[in-house]
Amino acid sequence: MQRLRTLLIVAVAALALGACKKSKEGKAELPPASGEGAAPLPDLPDLVGSGSGSGSASGTGSADLAADTESKTTGSLVARAQVTIGAKAGGTLTMIGFDEGDVVKKGDVLFRVDARDATLMRKQAQTQLDSANLQLKTAKREYERIKALVDQNAAPRVQLDALDSQVQGAQLAIAAAKNTLAMSSKQISDATVRSPMTGIVLAKLMNVGEYATLMPPSPVLILQDQSVLDLEFNLPERSLAAIHLKDKVTVSIPALGVTRVAEITEISPMVNPVTRTLKFTAALVNKDGALKPGLMAEVTLGEAPPAPEPAPETPEPAPEPTTPPPGKTTPPVKQPPAPAVKKAPAKKQPAAKAPATAKAPTPAPAPAEGVAP
Repeated sequence: MQRLRTLLIVAVAALALGACKKSKEGKAELPPASGEGAAPLPDLPDLVGSGSGSGSASGTGSADLAADTESKTTGSLVARAQVTIGAKAGGTLTMIGFDEGDVVKKGDVLFRVDARDATLMRKQAQTQLDSANLQLKTAKREYERIKALVDQNAAPRVQLDALDSQVQGAQLAIAAAKNTLAMSSKQISDATVRSPMTGIVLAKLMNVGEYATLMPPSPVLILQDQSVLDLEFNLPERSLAAIHLKDKVTVSIPALGVTRVAEITEISPMVNPVTRTLKFTAALVNKDGALKPGLMAEVTLGEAPPAPEPAPETPEPAPEPTTPPPGKTTPPVKQPPAPAVKKAPAKKQPAAKAPATAKAPTPAPAPAEGVAP
């Protein structure tokens, strides 16, 4: 057993020595890092200028590249106003006047809710008001009559005090009926919902026949004003000193191939501490409705110069007639003969036939003498 263990130790030591020799041989074959026999360094491309250049040239190129980068960026178009319209009174939707994509104007009726319960409540409140007015009128008339008797000591004053309480009760009933009448009228008015602004129906969330609730509120339509869009973009904080409110920017929409000019209307009051950028907002007029919220826009600081007008087309001069040298005459130009016009043969008119004349009957030959007929 001891002998077997000794053989294993010797074998492991031999393997370790062989590995060390191989590693030393591999290191010897590698070329040196520098000096004679070192591999040449690869050529790195010049990202700033053409050629190596000096330090000042490299710095100028980096500054130009940074300035060009800071003057151009990308942004997104955002709707300036968006509202979600819900029912003001709970009930079943009886009418929705618009679908997605329709244009609505301020004051248009968007949808209606069933208002029959509110109408019945209003009629009931009106009846209660009429009844309270009648009670007040009767109580006042009785109060005046008993008051005259009390003044003559013909009736107890307790009876007058009871009539005074009846008059005050009738007045309170009138006030309660008026409040109920006003509440029911408001519910009837809330059943008809009108548009608060001019815009486009962005989404239709409910259909006719569904029940709209107040708690939780049930949104029915989403409106969006796209007449003026906000362009939001970010720039490095270094650009804060060069950009001010009401500055112009050139906006290009790659998806539509449209270029327009916008005006900066808002600058964020704080810098993003993570990206070290500042948010800018520019107003972009969209009266034709061609631009849509969510489109990507390429922003260039400053207003782009107007495109040069095309030069007017000048007519080409007519070729000047060439004059032959003296002593030579130019041969006359032969004009091709005009094609002969073939005349159509005249049609012969048929001769008019003379009217046929009636032939006279030929007389029979007379019989010869001496011959009996």
